[in-house]
Amino acid sequence: MAETMPETPMEIVAGGSLIEAIGGIATVVLAILGLTQVLPQYMAAGATIVVGAALLLEGSAVVARYNKLARAVAGERSQRAELGGGVSAEFMGGAAGIVLGILALVNVAPLVLMAVAVIVFGGALLIGAEATQRLNTIGRELAVSAESSHVAEESVSAASGAQVLVGISAIVLGILAVLDVAPIVLILVGLLSVGASVLLSGSAITARMVNVVTRH
Repeated sequence: MAETMPETPMEIVAGGSLIEAIGGIATVVLAILGLTQVLPQYMAAGATIVVGAALLLEGSAVVARYNKLARAVAGERSQRAELGGGVSAEFMGGAAGIVLGILALVNVAPLVLMAVAVIVFGGALLIGAEATQRLNTIGRELAVSAESSHVAEESVSAASGAQVLVGISAIVLGILAVLDVAPIVLILVGLLSVGASVLLSGSAITARMVNVVTRH
């Protein structure tokens, strides 16, 4: 049996970021197509499934990648990579969103279910911002002081702040959509915002981890 080559830190960093980026971009594209009146209900349902999958993968990938990375560069300090409830919220929110999106796609109360999904995504982002900030704290502890480290830290802080704002906005848009205030438009806008937030936070976290690796 040939020995399996161990993952390098850079491979660990790259592992899930591409999927997260594709999920965020795909959600944005589907939402924009829906807003331009290209099969808006189906585009919204598809975007709901995609962003749900992106959140679910992001929640699991953040823990897996950062735990491995911290272990690779800091030994026992990898215990500090336990991220808790924020990641769990993204994971559960993503799973719920996938289910709601599939039901909407098969025309089971689509507008109501997609509006609820937007609310769920907003709550997941709002709670998940804590995990993003915690990653920043871990990165500060592991990284060597440098200008690039400061830039990476600021990027994650900005992404976390944006995640909170998008989470609140998505909850408000979802509630208005449930109340039948231009539901399809508000659902698509909410999904567009969530997709952009997933893309931004995933890119910022990846940049932060790359900085930690390169400084070691």
